[in-house]
Amino acid sequence: MADIINENGLQLQTLNEIIAALETEMRTIYGVDINLDQNSPDGQLVNIFAQACIDIRELAQMVYNSFDPDKAIGRQLDERVVINNIERQGGSFTQITIAIVVDRTVALQGLDADFNSLSGVGFTVQDNAGNQFILIDSATLTAGTHSKIFRAKEIGLVETTIATIVNQTTIVLGVVSINNPSAAIEIGQAEETDADLRVRRQRSVAIASSGYLNGLLGAVLNLDGVTDAKLYENYTSVIDANDIPAHGTWLIVEGGANTDIAAAYYAKKSFGSDMKGAVEIDIITASGATWIAKFDRPIAKNLHIRFDIQPTIAIPIYDLAAIKTYIVANLSYNIGDFAETSDITTIARAAITASGGGGVAVNVEISANGSNWFDYLVVDTLDEQWVVDTSRITITEL
Repeated sequence: MADIINENGLQLQTLNEIIAALETEMRTIYGVDINLDQNSPDGQLVNIFAQACIDIRELAQMVYNSFDPDKAIGRQLDERVVINNIERQGGSFTQITIAIVVDRTVALQGLDADFNSLSGVGFTVQDNAGNQFILIDSATLTAGTHSKIFRAKEIGLVETTIATIVNQTTIVLGVVSINNPSAAIEIGQAEETDADLRVRRQRSVAIASSGYLNGLLGAVLNLDGVTDAKLYENYTSVIDANDIPAHGTWLIVEGGANTDIAAAYYAKKSFGSDMKGAVEIDIITASGATWIAKFDRPIAKNLHIRFDIQPTIAIPIYDLAAIKTYIVANLSYNIGDFAETSDITTIARAAITASGGGGVAVNVEISANGSNWFDYLVVDTLDEQWVVDTSRITITEL
């Protein structure tokens, strides 16, 4: 079969087909008695040529696939989803307040400094785990204690414990000590993955649909800052078991601005249908009337996790704090999702491996209250969302 592109898509020769074609040409040139066995020089040369041919075809296949947003990756995916008027959601930085004690007047440069004229980088500190944080705004401090906001050096999820940011990476004469007396102001989020972006693009194509439900959900999911949304409808003429009004809707949204969500609701919802929600936002219509959008935010439901580490080597040393941090960074739930232990077992094992290895997670259990433990848990209401935190993870070394 020749390489072609037609109504059935791109069709490329396989490795075996390429080898067969090359062997035929070699026999045409050198005669049918040429030795093309795998261990012969000519046979190895054919395989080298064939591998080069297949490498080129794999590249062609990648280029062809990149035109399909459901198959594109990386930057090509970013370019394709623009067709649907969406963009990849960028990551954010963890921000935290740090108390700085100085014994004289000192000038500390932040990320706002002109680094073309000032040597070095912004005033940087780090916690005991090695996470670095940089002063956001330059400041001149007099003798005493000052609270300033710092930003994590690395984008994405960076967590730290209270009173652990005590190390100066940038040494400045006059700075006596530093400390973080409180939890982070904002926890950073990783950049949207290719897989998540593909799913959001597939949902977003419903924005222009004639059915208002898909159009509403697609419009909300496409809003800046929205990370998840669920939409439910009551088709009956009475209030249903979820307290959704008759012929009404219930929209639950994580992230995004209230006014943006309300505007999307107004643009896409069916006229005359009622809404359920504790959040109420006024929309002034073109006629000057006030229309009230109602929706809900997800309710955080604490998930407790416990498991044992079974050593697989003699005298292992485990960094339990690092294992917990890894689990929190890689385990998340959407609105209304159930929680079960098989996913946690997999992530816990990866966390142990990433922290040095030498063990596996066993006897994994989850709980909603820290007292009653199960293998599987569902939320009590559709607007609840399981939340994981290092303080609610218990690890026992066997």
